[in-house]
Amino acid sequence: MRLRHAYRVAAVVVAAGLSAAACSGPSYNYISDSADHLYFKVPPTWTTLSQTTLQAAQAQALGASPAGPAGGQIIWSTAIDASPQPSVAHVFSIASQPVVYASVQELNSSARAGMSFDAMRNLLLPVTSAARQAVQKSGGSLSGFHSIADEVLTPPGGMRGINEVFQYNLGATPEVFDQTVLTNSETTKLYLLLVQCDEACFASHARQIAAVVRSFTVQGS
Repeated sequence: MRLRHAYRVAAVVVAAGLSAAACSGPSYNYISDSADHLYFKVPPTWTTLSQTTLQAAQAQALGASPAGPAGGQIIWSTAIDASPQPSVAHVFSIASQPVVYASVQELNSSARAGMSFDAMRNLLLPVTSAARQAVQKSGGSLSGFHSIADEVLTPPGGMRGINEVFQYNLGATPEVFDQTVLTNSETTKLYLLLVQCDEACFASHARQIAAVVRSFTVQGS
């Protein structure tokens, strides 16, 4: 009888725990581009920014970058801001809370021909030694570069790419960037995930940022 009573108590406790978990809401929201079989997750309190304002911001910020019009047409993009006052001004800029930017781009012939692993690393900012030296020679003012992590990625289905974590001094404190770049087997599409915020923010949100980056999945199309 005591054993049966213990089982009943355990069942009630488990049921109560499941009920509480259900009532607490989802741990993450999933962001997806179904046409390109891309998805990742973000905390539910982070805000997806307006697509209209994002398009204007990315056109200005990406400029001659291979991740912008110079590399081909952006066919899908989104940005998510963790700030309690979310703003497109935080994308590609200094941010005190995590900001996520993701895009899918149809590469033009020139970008396809030059899309090496180093080109992926230097997609948005000069990361490799050669790229940083070239910026210095041209009179560029970027400073405070520090490489935190570098990994070559080979997901299933012929996908390939890199994950690069690095920092630059964009203001009073260093800004940290966690950048994942993938291409499909034909190198016709570029998939980008960028998570950024200042150094203190990146440290305090390390677990959330890692979860977002790890969840980034592309099956290609």
